[in-house]
Amino acid sequence: MSHPRLSLQPALRPQPLRALTLAASAVVLTLVAHHAGAAENGLQRYSPGVGGSDMTAPLVPGWYVQAPLVAYHANKIKGNDGKQATSATPIDAQGPVPAQPGLRSNIGIDADTYALLPRITYLSARRVLGANVGFTAMLPVMNRRANFTAAPNFAGTPYATLLPAVQNQVTSNINARIDATQDGDQTGLGDLEVSPVLHWEIGDHQAVTFAPTVVLPTGNYNVSRRVNTGYGNFYTFRPSVQYSFVGDGWDVGARTVFSFNTRNKDNGYYSGNMFNLDWQAMAFVSDDWRVGLQGYFVRQLSRDTQNLSGFSSTEITERNLRKEITSGNKSSVNAIGPAVGWLMNGGEMMVEGKFLREFSARNRTEGQAFWLTVSKPL
Repeated sequence: MSHPRLSLQPALRPQPLRALTLAASAVVLTLVAHHAGAAENGLQRYSPGVGGSDMTAPLVPGWYVQAPLVAYHANKIKGNDGKQATSATPIDAQGPVPAQPGLRSNIGIDADTYALLPRITYLSARRVLGANVGFTAMLPVMNRRANFTAAPNFAGTPYATLLPAVQNQVTSNINARIDATQDGDQTGLGDLEVSPVLHWEIGDHQAVTFAPTVVLPTGNYNVSRRVNTGYGNFYTFRPSVQYSFVGDGWDVGARTVFSFNTRNKDNGYYSGNMFNLDWQAMAFVSDDWRVGLQGYFVRQLSRDTQNLSGFSSTEITERNLRKEITSGNKSSVNAIGPAVGWLMNGGEMMVEGKFLREFSARNRTEGQAFWLTVSKPL
């Protein structure tokens, strides 16, 4: 079955959701001693999994719009060993006290990100270095929620001899403190992405697209909160290279993305450089429908750092700043899942749905995401 030539936008959009990352996306990751955190609040300004069938839809000069919707849920935080993250417990039944030797808590999370990632792209007939040139821009709208819990492990500690009622009080006080400092529910705009686009048709049904994206700190962000729709008062340079092969009834595509961040001016935090790889393999089962597999691969390349020397003691108190770095761990995760795409009237519009489940996470959340993406040439 031959592949119909569609005028649909390939995924030229390296996106946030540290959708989150939303994927993503990604979700708030700090708790008590921040043992499991890598990248600020465990998030990155790219939505892993956002690339899909649009990566292999042929791109011709013109205007395009895309409207990806994502719902990401995480109920696990993994530590550096790939197991459930733990933290030293600094609270006993009487309230805040110095950390107790040997007493640690398993960290629990219930976090969600819901996001609309509207994007507009224009590709001209003008050529530079053999590539069609254009531009793309995206401004996300999202809701983020996170609730944290801690379950102290009393075994092998002096607390093991306490009555169950007292142990329950310890746990209750721990979670009361977590609720007061970590939980949140925020809705608003995310960070604006803008990029020039260079698109090469390299023959044999193959294409390469280059998009050097700049992400601006336009989102709703408050340094004293753990849950925000913006990622912080810093900039990200995110070049991406996308390859697609459109076969005789089947397609493969991949996008590599590197993220380089500046330091957050509000808390002196520098999130390490990130590498993302989105991939997909799809096959037509009829003239209008195709199915396949999609996934992503995320690796943090450099460790986080933080510098509070530029802040006065008053600023540190007013902004609720604290030293976030405890071990300099790097985050990583993989994901895979099924996808199905529908081409309306041979290419007037494309609708794609997919479910991606994460696995082998380290120093970040582990969850799953549902995506629904509508792509249409104007």
